Amino acid sequence: MINEAKKIELAQWLLDPDKHQALPDNLIQLEQRLENAGLDIIYRNIELPLVEILGKMHEVGIKLDLEYLKKLDEEIEGELSGSVKKIFKEAGGEFNINSPKQLSEILFGKLKINPAGVPKRKTGAYSTDAETLNKLSKEHAIVDSILKYRELYKLQSTYVRPLQELADKNGRVHTTFVQTAASTGRLSSHEPNLQNIPVVSEWGKRIRQGFIADKGKSFLALDYSQIELRVLAAVSGDESMIDAFKKNWDIHKLTASKVYDVPLEKVTPEMRTVAKTMNFGVIYGMGPQAFSQLSGLPFLEAKRFIDEYFADFKAVKIWQEKTIIEARKTGFVENLNGRKRFLPGINHPNKRFSSEAERAAINMPIQGLAADIIKLAMIRADKLISSKKLGERVRMLLTIHDELIFEVDDKDIKEVESLIKKEMEEAYDLKSVSLKVDSASGKNWAEL
Repeated sequence: MINEAKKIELAQWLLDPDKHQALPDNLIQLEQRLENAGLDIIYRNIELPLVEILGKMHEVGIKLDLEYLKKLDEEIEGELSGSVKKIFKEAGGEFNINSPKQLSEILFGKLKINPAGVPKRKTGAYSTDAETLNKLSKEHAIVDSILKYRELYKLQSTYVRPLQELADKNGRVHTTFVQTAASTGRLSSHEPNLQNIPVVSEWGKRIRQGFIADKGKSFLALDYSQIELRVLAAVSGDESMIDAFKKNWDIHKLTASKVYDVPLEKVTPEMRTVAKTMNFGVIYGMGPQAFSQLSGLPFLEAKRFIDEYFADFKAVKIWQEKTIIEARKTGFVENLNGRKRFLPGINHPNKRFSSEAERAAINMPIQGLAADIIKLAMIRADKLISSKKLGERVRMLLTIHDELIFEVDDKDIKEVESLIKKEMEEAYDLKSVSLKVDSASGKNWAEL
């Protein structure tokens, strides 16, 4: 256990590059272990340089329109009040909507909704989680009312109110980015978590409107286009995928064309949506059951789709199988940079545990390399800002998975967009596939 004095010594050492050659005693053994594991390059070239950058981002923070968020809070409170009254009317009485036990009693006891296929909790009550309620949405009007209530309650309690409470005297919130929370190497954000604010829903967009740029400045967002699919194409060596990216084709449309066996021009939006779900599902080792639920296809049709997919993208399947075999031998997987994830459950006799580890084995080399690339891009962008002496004219604010958000003087937007886009696209050489970055700017986060 490191005491407070050692923690302070460690923090001072991390923030002072001149001291990196003189390691504190408690780090000498750790550095040796990193070298033995082949992780010292990741430590020195990625994680260590990132510490100071994340510190600067935390210090700068991002500005809120507090008056706007206050009005949004009041509007949500009104909507919630209406939802509660509607639910009580549909339930025929009052109860604690936030209590899973009481809600279960109302749905399956008082209202007699058929619980067939609904799992039970350890308490013996039927589950009322989101997945269950979505399946039951056609059984009774109250289910949709509860889902709407939960969405509003979560938005208010998780985002709208905490954002106002965490704002400093200048109306800025300062999220903390964590380098060690995700086993794939992805950065996470907390107090407040700015990586999980809903993107698609109308309420999510309205919350994002509450994040605003300073006067005379705009937000500039630069986002890696389909980075995980590009990494998958590169590591698997699948020629069809590589060719699609080289020719700048719509990869989801190409997938639909191959699986449904129709010409590209005959692919419908519905076909493309199913193919898109599959393309991203492959990265997570998604099976037919999960694919059926996400795509809306019947189970057998979902299984047929997956079989067709791997028949068309054979190299992807071969790479996945090789990765799992290697993980079973070594107990870990690694990405192209050597970043490792250990998988103690990969040889577990219980199929549920081993399947979970297999999915992680398939995912980590893809998501882990994508995470490394965005970190390298942050380091390059920070060096660019320093070398060009852009100072207060350009400030890196947020990293949201594959996206970087900056606050930039309005007059510099075009120049900065071009400069940082180049740095991001050249951050890592995938050899067979190029990295592509999309960009957008606006006065508030929703405009991005």
